[in-house]
Amino acid sequence: MNWLGRFWTEVKAALFASDVDAAQTELRDRARTAAPVIWLIGKTGAGKTAIVSALTGDPRAEIGEGYQPCTRLASFYDVPEEAPFLRFLDTRGLEEAGYDPAEDIAWCEAQAHLLLAVMQVDDPAQEPVMRVVREARRRHPDWQLIVAQTGLHRRYPPGTSHPESFDETALPESLRDALTYQRGLFRNLPGREPPIFVPLDFTQPEDGHVPADYRLAALDAALESVLPAALGALHAARADEGNDRRHARARRTIYAYVALAAAAGAVPIPLAGAAGLAAMQGAMLNRLARRYEVEWTPGLFAAFAGCLGFGALGWFAMRYLVAEMVKLVPGLGTAAGMALNAGTAAAFTAGTGEAACVFLRAERMGQSAPPEEVRRAYRDAFRGWRARRT
Repeated sequence: MNWLGRFWTEVKAALFASDVDAAQTELRDRARTAAPVIWLIGKTGAGKTAIVSALTGDPRAEIGEGYQPCTRLASFYDVPEEAPFLRFLDTRGLEEAGYDPAEDIAWCEAQAHLLLAVMQVDDPAQEPVMRVVREARRRHPDWQLIVAQTGLHRRYPPGTSHPESFDETALPESLRDALTYQRGLFRNLPGREPPIFVPLDFTQPEDGHVPADYRLAALDAALESVLPAALGALHAARADEGNDRRHARARRTIYAYVALAAAAGAVPIPLAGAAGLAAMQGAMLNRLARRYEVEWTPGLFAAFAGCLGFGALGWFAMRYLVAEMVKLVPGLGTAAGMALNAGTAAAFTAGTGEAACVFLRAERMGQSAPPEEVRRAYRDAFRGWRARRT
């Protein structure tokens, strides 16, 4: 258990460090480098912000906050902001007179992993969008492309609303024609894979169309087929949004550090990633405490570690050390050890984060979290993440 004791010493060093903000800035920069990027391409008013807001459940997107400029006409939206596991890249100004997107394309394409073109279904003038999409796919033929066709209700006959069962063959003729026309724009598009078309609609309550996020699940499915881990994290966080907004934000933080922990566990040199993993646990616990408006003290941290119990922590240490020793075997052993510890480090981080949420939620309410509930949260998250990666 000496290694586990040293590990927790490293966690505490990161948790109580005087320069914790500087450490978290470094982690945020590292996360931004590793996070997959969804490049949003569409004209103003096409529904890009509505998509980001609906996918993330974050109201900052609705009011235009959270977007950080990266070029004159492009900006990032990080989820979560402090250490993103997913980034949205929004390029604006495509339809402006005289706008030359060459510089923005050159910068954006180096960051993107997936193209998400957004088009209002009743807007046939999509050449500014198509020009960017064609050039991006010409340079990167392996990039996946999803086309979100929005604003379906604009082509509904008066007095009608969303069909309960979406069947394109049964849609109003005007809407079918508009969908077909836009899809025809993508004929002969460079690239290895054909676009995935997703008709959907986001409306306001006063519009009278239910649900207001019509066919969001279809967009979820399309994105998850390409970015399963990141979209799975969004689903889990969004599920909490209506019941516990604070926990939803905390869960986004947890998944950000889960992604970083997996990268630390995959370091090929035995035990080289342990210090980085410990620092991530401390940074995550610090950030979660801020979410719950609680301040860690040595006594409070000792109580949390006691709730977790050395049985669970010892089991993690054993699995981690065994996988680290596997890395000593040249070739396949190193690869196997990296894969095993990437999963173990991610599962441990997920478990620690969920357990901390239970502990901190009770502390914020002036109560003591039952140790069995803290351990159950750790165990369920650990097993769930392990099952997800196998």
